[in-house]
Amino acid sequence: MKKFQLILVFALGCAFGGRAQEVSTVDVLPTNIGGKEEFKRVFEQEMVYPIPSFNKKIGGKEVISFLLKKDSTIQDINIDNSLSKDIDAEALRLLMLYQWIPGMKSGKYVNSIWSVTFDFNPDKYSKICKTRGFTKFKYLPKMKVDSTSKVYTNPEQFPMYPKGNFALQDFIKENLEYPRQAQLTNIQGTVVLRFVVEPSGLMTNIGIQKSVGGGCDQEALRLLKMINWYPGKYDDKLARVQMTFPFYFILNEEFKDNSSGEQK
Repeated sequence: MKKFQLILVFALGCAFGGRAQEVSTVDVLPTNIGGKEEFKRVFEQEMVYPIPSFNKKIGGKEVISFLLKKDSTIQDINIDNSLSKDIDAEALRLLMLYQWIPGMKSGKYVNSIWSVTFDFNPDKYSKICKTRGFTKFKYLPKMKVDSTSKVYTNPEQFPMYPKGNFALQDFIKENLEYPRQAQLTNIQGTVVLRFVVEPSGLMTNIGIQKSVGGGCDQEALRLLKMINWYPGKYDDKLARVQMTFPFYFILNEEFKDNSSGEQK
């Protein structure tokens, strides 16, 4: 088994520009922020089917492999299964939207080869557009859009809830359903979610930065996905902005009194 791993690493290194000395086998596989469910959600939210391939009914599985560095950046991108030139371009654009958690070996992040598969299906695209509510992205009028894939952590303006912070807190209070398991086991705390607000105001790369458990993480994710954002700006352009947001789970009298009955 060990000999096989060494041969595999050597072969992958040759395929990726002779970088065998940088690539490791891993104990823990790499993943995108948010895992498989978020990978699919972002794909269906962000994918714009190229018109030429859509009209020709070209579809299938587009496979892209790359070197995922231990600092979460990617290099040496290779299209392993190409469907068409325009789908290649869209798949590469989508790939650059994702954030990654590197693979681990002996408890440390390491460089490794990873691949993703984008399933382009022209027959399902109309249903996807109907579900998400748009075919083309809607941006704020008279605003330029940062066309790079860069994510800004210190923009000139952070994304905002359109009705303001107080309205956002009211929205969360009105819609939060304290998880039954957390009530029964007296679990309280703060769930912190991380995500990227895109120039469209939509979110990608939703993940858990601080977990509480007892169903609180899932409830925080549910609430976050209900929130719409006014996008952030950098250099006077709508831009991708990294965000974190806390959700507070406190067993106040309302939830304590209701812990043996139904949610109000």
